[in-house]
Amino acid sequence: MIKAIFFDLDGTLLDSNKRIPDRAVEYLKKCKENGIKLFISTARLPKCRDTLKFGTAVKSLFNGGVFCNGAIVETNNECTYNCLSESTVIDILGLLKRFENIYISVQMKDNIHAFNKQLPVDEQRLWGLEEGKIFSTDNCRMVDVIKLLIFDGGYYSGLNKLPDEVINTISKKCGKEAALYLTDGGKVIQVNAFGVSKYNGIETIRKSLGFKKSECVVFGDDYNDIEMLSNYKNSYAMGNAAQEIKKAASYITESNDNDGIANALEKILNSYNMKQRYIF
Repeated sequence: MIKAIFFDLDGTLLDSNKRIPDRAVEYLKKCKENGIKLFISTARLPKCRDTLKFGTAVKSLFNGGVFCNGAIVETNNECTYNCLSESTVIDILGLLKRFENIYISVQMKDNIHAFNKQLPVDEQRLWGLEEGKIFSTDNCRMVDVIKLLIFDGGYYSGLNKLPDEVINTISKKCGKEAALYLTDGGKVIQVNAFGVSKYNGIETIRKSLGFKKSECVVFGDDYNDIEMLSNYKNSYAMGNAAQEIKKAASYITESNDNDGIANALEKILNSYNMKQRYIF
């Protein structure tokens, strides 16, 4: 019997327009009505529910989530954090100083952000950043850092593929000090504290609820989803995922732009309700 479902956002629950399709919302509601707990599992910050304009009705469908690749775990209206060490952040910033075109976003608690370079005004708006909470890495202490984002170009307006030299430089540094995720088709490096992952975040929630792994379902589409997809038998890769991600999952559903989530949830609920009929 399924008791909890965890959804990646970008490329999974969200379509290409960064919205949850109406039919997916319909099936999320049906899951909720059947007593299934719903959770987000994303690289984004918890504030994403506001920046993506979920609205009160959609927000209420979720019981919490795993954010920043597992650096933030939210359940029962409480958050736990797993932050990068200050020395690791400073080391990475120093290593990348010689790369003139590389942007680094340092994401901290309380929605505080520091950047190594000034963001264009249009980009600031797209990030949903608040005035007074944007700093330069040159004059901000690197404490309570949840995640680093490393990218080339406008994060929302047009990313370039990261140079191999940048990827190799960070890979050597992160091996023993941090968790490294190369996502978005090789255009973004995400850095978290060592041992942080979506899988570990989901496991924290699962164990706190007393659910078995076989009672949970996970959905994903990118390389930071591979560990969770490969560790749950009820795992779904999206049709738009790369072949390597699909191989990690037990099932493949349609793409995020072709009702992949709604179609999979329909099958899950049909199976769920069929089993319910034979429980006396």
